[in-house]
Amino acid sequence: MSENFIPKNVFGKFMHITDTQWKLPSKKSLVFFLGAGFCPYCATQRWAIVEALKNFGQWNNLVEERSASVEEKFVNVPTFSFAKATFESELIEFIGRETADRNFDPLQELNIDDQNILDVYNPDNMIPFLLIDGQYMRFGSSIKPELLQNIGHDTVRNEISLEKSEIGKMIREETKNITTLICKCVSDKSDICKSMEIIEKRNEIN
Repeated sequence: MSENFIPKNVFGKFMHITDTQWKLPSKKSLVFFLGAGFCPYCATQRWAIVEALKNFGQWNNLVEERSASVEEKFVNVPTFSFAKATFESELIEFIGRETADRNFDPLQELNIDDQNILDVYNPDNMIPFLLIDGQYMRFGSSIKPELLQNIGHDTVRNEISLEKSEIGKMIREETKNITTLICKCVSDKSDICKSMEIIEKRNEIN
């Protein structure tokens, strides 16, 4: 990260931490997520990540899951697992790491490339953690897990489509935040970046 860059808040909990891209061999823009299956805030944040990235490519092997049923303040939050998921895109390289499953058992080990990223941006391995292109990052989720616990995946999908739904509004807003930041990092090379909604949001960070 640049020593002269002053981090600043953008879009609520997102931080603009540098103008320097995290270099990948693929030359694509990195979207990196660190979470765990038991974590209710990870569970809600995945909805926005999944919806946002649909604008830039295609998901494969994205498995529906739920957060822990015990020992968390909010339980059985419908979500997805990134452990075996892959994402195909000409613009984005997505890395999703799930350190444990919903039963608190270890799931994925971090490799050296993962650890190099975390050493710079998240040395305490806090979750949920989302990094976009090495330039924007956030911890936590703006989507309240208490509103999603114990409901079905199809119910959440329906709520996303309802204009007046509180759940839908939260997921749509976070989806728009993520989409806008990715658009900036990929120089608006996706059609979604040319929509008025994203252009107006994009102007907030120019």
